Amino acid sequence: MRVILVGPPGSGKTTFLKKIAEKGIPTFNADTFIADSYKFNKPGYLIIKENLGSEFVNKKEVDRKKLREEILKNSEILKRLNELIHPIVKDYLEDKDNYVAELPIISNSPISFSYDKIVLITASNKEIVRRLEKRNIRNELFLKFLFKKWNNDANYDYTVDTTNGISDEEVEKFIEFFNLKKTNKKNG
Repeated sequence: MRVILVGPPGSGKTTFLKKIAEKGIPTFNADTFIADSYKFNKPGYLIIKENLGSEFVNKKEVDRKKLREEILKNSEILKRLNELIHPIVKDYLEDKDNYVAELPIISNSPISFSYDKIVLITASNKEIVRRLEKRNIRNELFLKFLFKKWNNDANYDYTVDTTNGISDEEVEKFIEFFNLKKTNKKNG
């Protein structure tokens, strides 16, 4: 079973994924995977340098802050970034078949990821703003973009609301609902 977690930044995807991993379910965190790929001379770094320009990289890694600022000015950059980076993630997951993956990028991906079920991780807008402020994300333009993007009526197989936290009971219910297999192995 391949289960994908989606949702806006600050919704609790990473926290929920960690709780699932603690129960012995194989997990994959796209943000961690991509962050590693953005290090000097790794695939994501090289692709961004070659396709978006050397102004988006430094001697250690991709300059994510500069990239984010450019995306806020020009949404075409996000589209292009997704076209470049998503295949790296897809290739890594291609031969795996039992995992829960945090893939917030899937809803607007230019490529098709293989998965069995999709789960929305959500929280109230007020709680998301509070969580993002803890990360020093207060950009009004970004927040408007964020809420517009995630206020949609897409079909999900399951929804987890983390506004009031994530209980062990909620995690167990999720695992049972999808009949997930515990292996104590992490995919990435």
